Amino acid sequence: MAGSTWGKRQREKAKQEKKAARRMRRDMKRDRPAEPDDVVDQDALMQRFAALNQALAEGRINQEAFDDQRDEIWEAMGLPPAT
Repeated sequence: MAGSTWGKRQREKAKQEKKAARRMRRDMKRDRPAEPDDVVDQDALMQRFAALNQALAEGRINQEAFDDQRDEIWEAMGLPPAT
């Protein structure tokens, strides 16, 4: 029983660390001035998001991988991360 609690704590800690790293990357990106080469292809990002949803629905990726990739796509589009 104690092993499963420790494992859960470790997974939660890892998830929080990933979240903090993503937040830091977003903050750093927001603080730098926009460059003319930073053109966002909204259609390509939406296609990537649709493929990501399909992969989750088919069970090819887990929820955690989906959340990470979704946040990356939304970040690229300039949207706030999902809560």
